[in-house]
Amino acid sequence: MVEESNERLVCAILAEQVSNLRDRMDASEAFDLLWQTSALLSWLAGLLADITRDAPKSSLLLDKEISEAISKITTIRHQLDALAFFQAQRQDFARQIADCVITALERMSSARMPEGSRFASADLAALYVSDDQRRLHEDVLNRLQAG
Repeated sequence: MVEESNERLVCAILAEQVSNLRDRMDASEAFDLLWQTSALLSWLAGLLADITRDAPKSSLLLDKEISEAISKITTIRHQLDALAFFQAQRQDFARQIADCVITALERMSSARMPEGSRFASADLAALYVSDDQRRLHEDVLNRLQAG
């Protein structure tokens, strides 16, 4: 009985630690900065285009430099948008995994199971919300069964 209560205590502590880690994963400020920078670059490209169009005298060199600047701004803006989207997906997946681990550990810490029984991988798989989690689960099972 002491062993079971120790296992429950360990599960409860681990659940709290993973919960604390999950809460520190928030990168909202970084994403906001990426989106704001992208919007600013778009605005600057528009200003450059307006300046070129409204300039009473233009030179071929200035027109070429402005055109190159607008092209580079557009490229960087697209890269920032893609980076923000990719990072948001990665963070979402990490939070899904953390949520799953927290839920499993909390259930294990409070479960009243018959002596000698254990949780099965299928119990864990029932908590998944994404195909990525299911694939990761299957990869681990295959690796452990092969080894």
